[in-house]
Amino acid sequence: AAQYPGFKGAIEAQKASAKELFDAAAGLDGDAKIEKLSAANSALMAGFVGDLDRVEEKMKKLRESKAVAAAKAGDTSSLIGAKVAADDAEKTIERVEKFLKEGAADAAAAKALTKKALDDLDAAQKAIDAVVAADKEKKDAAQAEKDAAKAEQEADKAQAQADKEAEAAKVAPWKCAYCDAENPHDATSCNSCGAARQADDAKKDEAKK
Repeated sequence: AAQYPGFKGAIEAQKASAKELFDAAAGLDGDAKIEKLSAANSALMAGFVGDLDRVEEKMKKLRESKAVAAAKAGDTSSLIGAKVAADDAEKTIERVEKFLKEGAADAAAAKALTKKALDDLDAAQKAIDAVVAADKEKKDAAQAEKDAAKAEQEADKAQAQADKEAEAAKVAPWKCAYCDAENPHDATSCNSCGAARQADDAKKDEAKK
């Protein structure tokens, strides 16, 4: 009640209802007492009281998400989107804080107010999350494009090397199958022993490499 003075009346009424269960638990033992205390705690935190805790948690998360969205923005459009969503989120937080300060007279009004606060915070969080997700999608697409370009560059480089090696093989000297002498690539017979180049000389030459 001290944290939410505007809800004091509604909270005190809920405490009174829970107190009856706590008092009843005092006269019990064992499992019966545990069950009654559990029921008392549930009654105390039921409805809008539990919602108040969730409102605080959601406001904290929303504040953190605002900062993350701005910090992670990868380009101008993402930064603008993050700023718009952050401004809307801040307005939502201010509106919810006003709700909490004003409070509600009874449990029914308090429940309606906290539900409205939770719905507004969820909508603001969804908008922030959408901005972050869209920015991540753009970054992932840019990285994929960069990776594809790099892969293509490496493939072209490998092909160029293969072409170079193939071209070099065309002009490489061949060895005579009979005397093992090297001859120019375009010679049809051995310059050393005069033997005609055999069809499999090139294969034999490759096998010796």
